[in-house]
Amino acid sequence: MAWVTGFVAFAFWLLSRALMALLWSDAETFIDHDVRYYFWQLANDGVAGALIEYPTPIAVFLDAIRLVAGPSENAYVAAFVLVMAVLDGIATVWLWHSQGHAAACYWAGYTFAIGSLIWFRIDLLPAVAVLAASIWIVRRPVASGAAIAVGAATKLWPAMLIAPMLGTDRWGKRRSWGFLTTGAALGLASLAFFGWTRSASPLGWQSDRGLQIESIMATVPMIRHAFAPVDRYYTELSQYNAWEIYGPGVDQWLIAADCLLAASVVLALVLGWLIAFGGAGLPGHRLAQANDAACISQRGHAILLAQVALICLTIMANKTFSPQYMIWLGGPLAVLLSRPLPRKDKVAARLLAGLGLVCAALTHLVFPLNYSGLISEHAHPGETRLLVARNLVMVALCLTSVTLALKSAWRCGRVHPEPDSAR
Repeated sequence: MAWVTGFVAFAFWLLSRALMALLWSDAETFIDHDVRYYFWQLANDGVAGALIEYPTPIAVFLDAIRLVAGPSENAYVAAFVLVMAVLDGIATVWLWHSQGHAAACYWAGYTFAIGSLIWFRIDLLPAVAVLAASIWIVRRPVASGAAIAVGAATKLWPAMLIAPMLGTDRWGKRRSWGFLTTGAALGLASLAFFGWTRSASPLGWQSDRGLQIESIMATVPMIRHAFAPVDRYYTELSQYNAWEIYGPGVDQWLIAADCLLAASVVLALVLGWLIAFGGAGLPGHRLAQANDAACISQRGHAILLAQVALICLTIMANKTFSPQYMIWLGGPLAVLLSRPLPRKDKVAARLLAGLGLVCAALTHLVFPLNYSGLISEHAHPGETRLLVARNLVMVALCLTSVTLALKSAWRCGRVHPEPDSAR
């Protein structure tokens, strides 16, 4: 019966959240430092001078929580956690009713694998915004585009996801309209109230960072830090509130990260060209084919795969791989898993979902459970192996998702030859 299934699912969600809270109270209480950082930044400098690494709209949102919670730091932490816990619950229920049981259960299991960190970081906000965009791709295209703009107003990276969602058909035009109008409104409001310097500050902050120890590009330096006979590396908490690694070759890895970031922009443009515009100009590709109403489902599937691929490549290219970044993938993977697909595509979706789940669990093991071994004077071999394993799974997930996204995008505008009998 339906109510039994619903009760079991609710019991699973409730038990998983209780276990997350129990683990937090036993071994992870220190992860609230980011929330306390938000509080003191806003209390001392206000939105205009605080949290300059984040877009202005999210700083306004965080300050609104502070104003409601009052002057107590602990009350602010409690209010912040409550907002995120409610958002997590809403996302689960929404997936249950809009996408089905598999999607909701995957989201619940995926976020459980990441742990209570989802309640102590702002990354659940862009993750839910991208989830909304994924659900509304065809159903509410204007809202889908607007959700991407809202996501970009919390963290910059979701803006890249709009490229494959554009198009000249009515759905693509509406997604474009939703993104542009919402993004313009948020951007102009930021400029009007806080000026250019504050509005543009996140761009400069990100470009000046060093190599964080968990990032994909730091994998080789971290291995050498832990296993080389002569340790010439050291880790240090930087001005960017991140543990970074320093030593021979680190500058080259930073350059590689910048190159990979450029590659992610190129990938977004290529996927946008193939999905939104059918690869028009390529042999055997036509814009009209991509805009065919019969191809709506295929195009929606390609957009979801593009979202996963672009998020993965963004994470890989980032000089920082904070553990909360894994939250970003939960929504697209859950929606992708729930779609009615041919057997081959369904197997591929399950592969991506499985790799994502493994990566989320390994990320939790790295931080916060075994982080001290990575930031000690000499990196511990066991903790370093965990980090390397997580990074290798992330690379596998990225390569798989990019390959699948390009293959699916290539098919969007491809004109199938007519059978001989029809000629």
